[in-house]
Amino acid sequence: MTHPGRGRGGWPAFMEYEAAATMEAMPRELHTAVGNFIKALALEAGAAIDAGKEPPGGRVGENGRRYLVQIPGEPVIIEYVVDHKIRELRIPVLLWIG
Repeated sequence: MTHPGRGRGGWPAFMEYEAAATMEAMPRELHTAVGNFIKALALEAGAAIDAGKEPPGGRVGENGRRYLVQIPGEPVIIEYVVDHKIRELRIPVLLWIG
């Protein structure tokens, strides 16, 4: 389990085991691109939420806390959950199409 956004301002991003395992199976270049995207996502989403705006991605589900975002130019879709209580983004699903 990783915390790519922790310690960089914004909200940290916590990746659940299955999502992390998918990322670990990626080629090095894609793994690095996904890690960089998650870091940027944590900063951007945290800033948006703190400003009272919608975080990046499309809202899915009934509870209004789940979002889907595709990494531009990469065959990867990330589902993340906004946890307001602990000010964290949780990534339960990382879908690598390829």
